[in-house]
Amino acid sequence: MNFNELIDFNLNLLNDGLDIRALELKNTDNEMLSDEKSLALFKKMNSESLIHTDNFGRIQLLIRAYEIIDLGGWLKYVSDNEKSRLDLENKNLIKENLELEILKLQKEAAEYQKSIRDKEDQIRSLTRDNLRLGNWDIRFRWYIAIISFIIGFIIKHFIENPKV
Repeated sequence: MNFNELIDFNLNLLNDGLDIRALELKNTDNEMLSDEKSLALFKKMNSESLIHTDNFGRIQLLIRAYEIIDLGGWLKYVSDNEKSRLDLENKNLIKENLELEILKLQKEAAEYQKSIRDKEDQIRSLTRDNLRLGNWDIRFRWYIAIISFIIGFIIKHFIENPKV
């Protein structure tokens, strides 16, 4: 017999209006528990803010106990809390996994941005070299054109004046 079943059973007994004292708590067979078990159950119910004792030692339910009874009893309350706890753990696990995935993606994005910067630097360097070569090519063509013009002029002069 676990404490949760005993708490649920005794809450229902107290809710039905039975006059029970701290050492008179019962098991699910409606039999008195031993003093040790009854005291342990009383302390557990008291620590959960379900009960308190009046001046005559009678156990009385607190507001929280009535709320739990209205929600379906202690067993349902414990079950719902366990589900909520598991859901929260699951959500936290999912959140942690998503945060790790975000960190991985941010790292990949940073590496990609670095590679883009490296490629842009290479493009700038190649563009500079290409412009330098283009300028040299233009100058070289001018030299060739001028030299060709001079050679052509000299050849024309020798063709027109063969006896010189």
